[in-house]
Amino acid sequence: MNPANLLRGVGGWALVAVAIIAGLAMLLADLGRVAGALAAFPHRLIPLILASVSLNYLLRFSKWEYFLRRLGLKIALKDSLWVFFASFVMVLSPGKLGEVVKALLLRNRYGIPVSRTAPIVLAERLTDLLGLMCLAAFGFSRFAWGGKTLIVSGVLLVVGLVAATRPVFWRLLDKAAGRLFPGRPALRASFRALEESTRTLLTLPALIVTVPLSAFSWAWEGAALYLIFGGLGVERPELFALSVFAHAFGSITGALSFLPGGLLVTEGTLSLFFVSAGIAGDASVTATLLIRAVTLWFAILLGLCVFTAGARADDLRLDASTPQTSAAG
Repeated sequence: MNPANLLRGVGGWALVAVAIIAGLAMLLADLGRVAGALAAFPHRLIPLILASVSLNYLLRFSKWEYFLRRLGLKIALKDSLWVFFASFVMVLSPGKLGEVVKALLLRNRYGIPVSRTAPIVLAERLTDLLGLMCLAAFGFSRFAWGGKTLIVSGVLLVVGLVAATRPVFWRLLDKAAGRLFPGRPALRASFRALEESTRTLLTLPALIVTVPLSAFSWAWEGAALYLIFGGLGVERPELFALSVFAHAFGSITGALSFLPGGLLVTEGTLSLFFVSAGIAGDASVTATLLIRAVTLWFAILLGLCVFTAGARADDLRLDASTPQTSAAG
């Protein structure tokens, strides 16, 4: 994870994002009017918008800390904050699963096996999606948009959640690993560690805490979208509810597309929904551009800054040599 390579990669995807927004502007709006709306956007709202997005990050960090405690792990707060926010550089990975780099960082700093902490990333993604589903389901009751997608997504999530917490699923994985990699007892031991951590993180008591927390945290990015619409002068009934629903639904479709950062799918979903809800094409495309800038791209920039500021020479080593620090648990 060389910073220079990361910057080149992010720059390439940023150009893709610009092309997507330009395409949407040509299809749904006027590129000149979108540029004018961006130039006229009130700068005084930007700190409020970023604060709303940052509150989402802090609430999700509290969930990360909760999951660590569920596994009996106590990490120094400074290191825990660094690991959590540094992983934002992997937001562009499909489904954000690249954030499993957290497990590598914890292993190299604390000697915790990757197989023990990697399930935290799975639990984060599942509870994020379940929280977003709750927000989208509430919005669907008001806007009746995207029902089939929500039903299919909900079924897939429930099936995945049930499978990940059932012993038979892990027995099948263990048998498959035994056939594919005979004579590798360490690999099978890793599967057992994965099973133990996953089932610990996805118990009903844990879900009762983390799913509402996820819904509450992601609602703040919907609030950021509401502030953006206010800055663009959009006025319509139930604008806050529309903003929360649109952001949640767009995030779900983007995550399930497994495209890097949900590019194209999220932007297309948001813009099309806004237009179908009666919002002018110029405002729809501008709002889409701004919300993606302060969520996806702000997160990547934050991750790059945090990673670069706190990285040590051997944080990303692949061999499991002696760690720099030890962790309780």
